[in-house]
Amino acid sequence: MFEHRGDSPGLYVPLQPSSGTTTRTVDLRILPDGRIGLAAYTSLPSLVQNCGNGQPWGLVDERGLAEIRASADIDVVLLDAPLPLLDRRIHSDSKAPDTFMTDPLR
Repeated sequence: MFEHRGDSPGLYVPLQPSSGTTTRTVDLRILPDGRIGLAAYTSLPSLVQNCGNGQPWGLVDERGLAEIRASADIDVVLLDAPLPLLDRRIHSDSKAPDTFMTDPLR
């Protein structure tokens, strides 16, 4: 179970950029110690601040998070973790991401 902070109905998870298909994949991270991590954010402003304004995202509830964890070999969920600056996706024109998905696993 996860605890909601703020008004969000779930957690915002980074998605891999679209390659022209309708299927989206969560953006997993390999940590320095070799574990696989899923970044998750308690608010959209937190995701933008920590991942960049060009980061595609999906909104998942508790069941969606459980489905992601069951379908991928995830060792840890990184809550509101900043990505390294070189890994952030930034739009130079400061527009919002062009993909807004809800419950991508349903």
